[in-house]
Amino acid sequence: MSFAHNATRLGIGTREGPQTEYEAAAQSYQDEHGWAVGVYRSGVWLMSGCGVDALDMPRALGERVRVALDDSAPLFESPDDHGVRWVFLVAPNAGTARPELAELGVDHVRAGRCVDLPPSRFGQHRLRWLTGPAGVSVPDFTAVAHAALSAG
Repeated sequence: MSFAHNATRLGIGTREGPQTEYEAAAQSYQDEHGWAVGVYRSGVWLMSGCGVDALDMPRALGERVRVALDDSAPLFESPDDHGVRWVFLVAPNAGTARPELAELGVDHVRAGRCVDLPPSRFGQHRLRWLTGPAGVSVPDFTAVAHAALSAG
């Protein structure tokens, strides 16, 4: 996904003029996917529950889930000083929390919580898409949760 840095402001952010890389990314997510997004200095965030939730999991588990889903879900990696986590975007799930997912180290980012999106940067760490959202539908929560439970 490429983002134009000199695009005209379309409602994301608070200033007029050329967009930053992060504003352009957020604008793209809003325009192309209808996601409820926001921008801060070096990042973009998605308000979960507004059409999209996220399943954030350890990389090793995420690798197995990705194979089970045939690489058919929006997925990005989120590195930090302690390792790398993989985040799958999924359709919202209003059901009760699944403790068996938490036991595998999976965090269900659901309604009312935010998830950072690529190209967000935290110090030397930058989020990046492994499977971008363009041309890929957001899968049902149950399908990804089941793949995680089966792979765990």
